[in-house]
Amino acid sequence: MLVASLSLTLAAVPAAVARRTSGTRSLLAWGLNTSGQLGNGSTTNSHLPVKVKLPKGTKVSKVAAGFDHSLAVTLTGSLLAWGLNTSGQLGDGSTTNSGLPVKVKLPRGTKMTAVAAGYYHSLAVTLTGSVLAWGDNAHGQLGNGSATGSRVPVKVKLPAGTKVSKVAAGYGHSLAVTSTGTVLAWGDNAYGQLGDGGTTDSHRPVTVKLPAGTKVTAVAAGYGHSLAVTSAGSLLAWGLNTSGQLGNGSTTNSPVPVKVKLPAGTRVTAVAAGYGHSLVVTATGSLLAWGLNTSGQLGNGSTTDSHLPVKVKLPRGTKVSKVAAGNYHSLAVTLTGSLLAWGNNSYGELGNGSTTGSHAPVKVKLPTGTKVSKVAAGHGHSLAL
Repeated sequence: MLVASLSLTLAAVPAAVARRTSGTRSLLAWGLNTSGQLGNGSTTNSHLPVKVKLPKGTKVSKVAAGFDHSLAVTLTGSLLAWGLNTSGQLGDGSTTNSGLPVKVKLPRGTKMTAVAAGYYHSLAVTLTGSVLAWGDNAHGQLGNGSATGSRVPVKVKLPAGTKVSKVAAGYGHSLAVTSTGTVLAWGDNAYGQLGDGGTTDSHRPVTVKLPAGTKVTAVAAGYGHSLAVTSAGSLLAWGLNTSGQLGNGSTTNSPVPVKVKLPAGTRVTAVAAGYGHSLVVTATGSLLAWGLNTSGQLGNGSTTDSHLPVKVKLPRGTKVSKVAAGNYHSLAVTLTGSLLAWGNNSYGELGNGSTTGSHAPVKVKLPTGTKVSKVAAGHGHSLAL
């Protein structure tokens, strides 16, 4: 995500920044806005991109989208949050929703480098490689050894000496890539999404059982499944598999990583996980998708689930650099800075001015001259930087 995200975002979930040809930066949002997750000061859905009302002078470097909340890392290393806050996922010390960005209450002097949004919790990586978490903690997804939620950031209890570079957040579980290429996981483990071989929740980070010698460069977290890109460009998956979201040709859950059955010669460069679907960008700029497809979120022109990777039907000649997965919709940034979207569109999350879903990619109607570099997708909203 996420949904993550879930971004959430997973994958880690996914970030967003739109550049005008004048060289200025803005953050755009569209889709569901009932909790203020578009950050434009209203609670009205938008079928077209609108500007997030950032504090004056604020420049954003990374973003993430949760179920109904949004997060942004600024160029100065501070964190902003807006939208749903019933579990304290905005990290401002309250449980009041916000239709405008508010400052996350970080420990004094802390600078952030990466962020992820789960359904109702949030994660962030500090400059020193530690991880902060806040929001819902019913499954131990904050990783601080308890199951009590927090309205402000708390430290994840990482193993001594561990430095983290990237994070991802699912419905109730969290993932982290360490500086040595290992993966840690904590929280909900009902489907084996922690990858430790069991199905017992963990309130502290556990080591994912990667194949011997494997180094991971990126992770993504869906509702109940996890994905990891290896340094060799292959892809591993584990957890929930009822819709084939693990991409190994079966619908059997796996509590340990299994290889996604990519077409021969495929090298993965980016990954995203939705509620029940998975997406990857390949080294050639093509897009593959698999898993749940009830809303056309695989972008292959059908609504039939796929247990193996299928090609997303990109416009002829299009090359993709980044991807994001919402609950039931998908986003992709092209090499030319345009933005494509497909899948569910009940709330206008495809950003094409309608609420009609699409089983193949359509162009997001960006403001004239806008070039997108990053994207994020939530339950029913989308972000672009």
